[in-house]
Amino acid sequence: MAMTQRPRSALPALFLSLALLLALALRFYRIEAQSLWYDEGNSARLVERPVRLIIEGAAGDIHPPLYYLLLKLWRAAFGEGEAALRALSAVCSALTVLFAYLIGRTFGQRTGGLAAFLLASMPFAIYYAQEARMYALLALCAAISTWAILAWCDRPERANLAASVYVLATAAGLWTHYAYPFVMFAQGVAFAAWLVSRRARVALARYAAFTIAALGLYLPWLPIALRQAANWGVERASHALSDAVVEIYRTLVVGTTLPTAEAGLPMALFGAALGVGLIVPDRASLHPRALMAALLALPAALLLVLGLYREAYLKFLLVSALPLCVLVARGCDITATWAVQRLRRPGWAAPIAAGLVVLLLASVTPSLNNLYHNPTYARDDYRGIQRLIAADHRPDDAVLFLAPNQWEVFTYYQRDDRNLYPLTYRPASYQVIDRQMRAIAATHSRLFALYFGERDADPEGWYETWMSEQLYKAHERWVGNVRLAVYDSGRDSAAWTAIQGATFGPAIVLRQARGRFGLLRQGDVLPVELIWEATAPPMARYKVFIHIGPADGPPIAQHDSEPVAGYRPTDGWTTGERIHDRRGVWIAPGTPAGDYDVFVGLYDPHTGARLMASRDGQTLGDRLLIGTVRVR
Repeated sequence: MAMTQRPRSALPALFLSLALLLALALRFYRIEAQSLWYDEGNSARLVERPVRLIIEGAAGDIHPPLYYLLLKLWRAAFGEGEAALRALSAVCSALTVLFAYLIGRTFGQRTGGLAAFLLASMPFAIYYAQEARMYALLALCAAISTWAILAWCDRPERANLAASVYVLATAAGLWTHYAYPFVMFAQGVAFAAWLVSRRARVALARYAAFTIAALGLYLPWLPIALRQAANWGVERASHALSDAVVEIYRTLVVGTTLPTAEAGLPMALFGAALGVGLIVPDRASLHPRALMAALLALPAALLLVLGLYREAYLKFLLVSALPLCVLVARGCDITATWAVQRLRRPGWAAPIAAGLVVLLLASVTPSLNNLYHNPTYARDDYRGIQRLIAADHRPDDAVLFLAPNQWEVFTYYQRDDRNLYPLTYRPASYQVIDRQMRAIAATHSRLFALYFGERDADPEGWYETWMSEQLYKAHERWVGNVRLAVYDSGRDSAAWTAIQGATFGPAIVLRQARGRFGLLRQGDVLPVELIWEATAPPMARYKVFIHIGPADGPPIAQHDSEPVAGYRPTDGWTTGERIHDRRGVWIAPGTPAGDYDVFVGLYDPHTGARLMASRDGQTLGDRLLIGTVRVR
């Protein structure tokens, strides 16, 4: 009599489908809400080129070309909008959730399903799933090659297929990012340790052969990779090892959108589950556990050992999000099984395990909320910057870009690239740049400068120093990590009006004030040059203000800063030294029309107290009238 075969349960397929739907929903939710930032702008503009030029561009970039080539095909099919360009990363990230299920299933069907739901909801994975860069593809390649290793080891009948998948996925990872060798190192350490423990030298030799085959597919790009690695200048900042480890773990658990002070609960919960999933012994899962542990720990360890640790490079560790989720899922499964044994409720294992995962996911919802809705954690808003500049655009306005890729992302939003100047990144010859800057200033009245970070692209401050000495800075505002400053070039300065100065306080003399007083339009910059001299070293740091407004009312425009854009504070002046302080006042769009006075003065920023002005022994008040303007 033939035995009746039990029908296979449809629950695993249902839960996997739900996990994939959740992954897609979270990755496509508000995917277009934020502007492309400057790295994404590089992706968007590079893939507009022919294939040959994409490869040439990647050869001069810090990334191999595979992602760009795939994005070019994707763009041809789905368009060049922000959501369309980012969708390739979203799909790669969702596919990684599928492999989290397949890899987790090595520990059991329930562990696979829990791992899929965890990775589907991890803020770190979702953040880079909504970015038009190669990191989601990097994580997918790592997931596929890891699955292939496990399939090869655990399913001998599929060894040839798994080996082929491993070779192709590893080669794809190498062609995607120069950090992929971190993955190969972790896989190799775990695989070699497992095979040596089983004395399977033949299998180890085959693994080495397949790895060499993958490197053979990468061979055409290898000379370029070696050259890029040799020329890759990395600033190795000092850091405390304990702080770095905590920061890495926090990033893996809650991403970059929740500060450490608010991440204690999810870090503790994930840590407890991780400890159980990693430590509890099980001979059948020894190799998968070792592989997950290596992929979780060794990429981060290499980042630290090689001196590459910095916040900008934590995205390389996206490859470690999947092993974290698998081990945490195993911990939840083991905890649920233990609880069922203690409670003697055999049918409760799945609900308890699911409840633990729901608790973990609930703990990271503040990070997801910040990712989607909190502007503090938004990407640099080049879309908003372009709109700010375009709102009061004039034909002779110039826009200066101080960091690489800013021109690319700006011209994604503004295709007319006339009067847009990408300045040389850390130039070898400042004399050449000086001539270029003078030529730009001679042909444009108003200039917008986009500084990145706190002089990240100009650590010596050369550009800002030059502009503070040669131009008239009127206004600046932070937009994310970008500082947008507005300058006037000061053309036609021979026609300016000059007046006699006055003495402020006991030791600061304003020798002369010059300005382009007269008619101003909304959006203009009033350039003013102040020539200061100290009759004795000032003992405090004062700020200089210029106010435009009625004599008996609040200013309608003003500029407050330390002298020479903050580069020459008053407590550093020497007796008899002349300080040429160039500054501008922004007449913002919407400023009421009318006739206004222009005043100058100094004040202590700590107390707000102004220095009194005097001339020839006569007190003039706490500010000096230097001119009048008419705003129309």
